[in-house]
Amino acid sequence: MSWISFFEKQPEQGQGIWYYGEYIGVWAGEYCYSANDPVSPHLIFCHESPGVVDRMDAPWWMPDDGVMSRPIKPAKDYPEDYPNG
Repeated sequence: MSWISFFEKQPEQGQGIWYYGEYIGVWAGEYCYSANDPVSPHLIFCHESPGVVDRMDAPWWMPDDGVMSRPIKPAKDYPEDYPNG
């Protein structure tokens, strides 16, 4: 599988994913879209430790099929379509 930019395509609600961010590394979690969240509607709840990040913290994702071992980080820390401010 290959990494997908959160700004190109979002996972399905409740989908298990692998996610990556430059400052957090690669983790397994679950995607949750929460339209009423005052900070970000795109949230990822970590399955491996307590924590929540959003797509700005982790701009890359790929489906977690439950079989694949921890993937290596993407070649680039940020996708081309990452907002620059």
